[in-house]
Amino acid sequence: MKETPLKAQHEKLGARMVDFAGWYMPVSYSTIKEEHQRVRTKVGLFDVSHMGRYWISGKDHIKFTDKVITNSRADMKPGQIRYSLICNGLGGALDDVLVYSGGDEFTFFVVNAGNRDKIWAWFERERKGFNVEINDLSEKYAMIALQGPKSKDVLSKISDLDIKALKYYRFTRATVLGETEVLVSRTGYTGEDGFELIMTARNAVKFWTDILGVGQSVGIGPAGLGARDTLRLEAGMPLYGHELEESISPLEAGLDWAVRLDKADFVGKAALEDQKKHGLKQKLVGLNVGGKRIPRQGQEVFKDGKPVGKVASGTQGLWVDSVIATAFVPPSLCGIGTKLQVKFREDAYDAIVVPLPFYTRPDKK
Repeated sequence: MKETPLKAQHEKLGARMVDFAGWYMPVSYSTIKEEHQRVRTKVGLFDVSHMGRYWISGKDHIKFTDKVITNSRADMKPGQIRYSLICNGLGGALDDVLVYSGGDEFTFFVVNAGNRDKIWAWFERERKGFNVEINDLSEKYAMIALQGPKSKDVLSKISDLDIKALKYYRFTRATVLGETEVLVSRTGYTGEDGFELIMTARNAVKFWTDILGVGQSVGIGPAGLGARDTLRLEAGMPLYGHELEESISPLEAGLDWAVRLDKADFVGKAALEDQKKHGLKQKLVGLNVGGKRIPRQGQEVFKDGKPVGKVASGTQGLWVDSVIATAFVPPSLCGIGTKLQVKFREDAYDAIVVPLPFYTRPDKK
């Protein structure tokens, strides 16, 4: 398994380590519930160095980016970040990514850990005819996520950043813990306010230990992949391999807002236009599930005793205090309040279609 520069730190903290997409990563340090609640009320620190980071420059980097993403790069302002999808020719999602605009200078991608090699190969294939240079910075740099309502209090103590000036889905370079040119973005995968910091890999241990030390006064603690998953599902954020995969389109996953069919041609555009014109066969919904059993990916969803769809993700909502799930069902069954069932062997539990996300942080309501 691959390891991040913080492997030894996780082990010192007693983390339960597992294989995640070929990476040796922490699932939890205490309990998932404790880490989940800490992020919702205080602040948690995540190692996300396993994510891929690609720096694209050259005369055609904007045109190239617009060819491979569903969203628009051309009208992004310097310092802006956009969520987007990378699709195959059939409109299926190869990955969901964050795209950072460095103006005319560069475009920066953050891609999912399990898709790093696939997206690198895809970029190499699609770059033909474009004057671009693509650099994989994934090993040279580390990435840490500071998430929760107290995250800005921690960051203000360790950086020269004007935090109020850094808006949501924006990034800047700043001096953090003495290292200059740290890339700081106001982004995250938890549904809370927070920041993601990209620093040189050789300084990752210093950042991790110093941030945990500085943040003690506001209740900081490390958080693993377990809490990251429960937090993201409550916040209605897709996980590749569950709500997204190569056989699922962004439109089916409810990500229409990240698809710009009005821009010039991009890979998968024709297929997505065809889907929109002729209608979708399935669409993602949120479910509030009765009982205490957790639906798992692939479990069948029923309507009046007949199978109509399948679960994408399920968990115990640790903040919303109910069993929640996402599922793909026919568009005719997507209406809020629609009554469905999720089957567990011989038992079927009621499942009501509810709005996504399941949770919205208080200052965003």
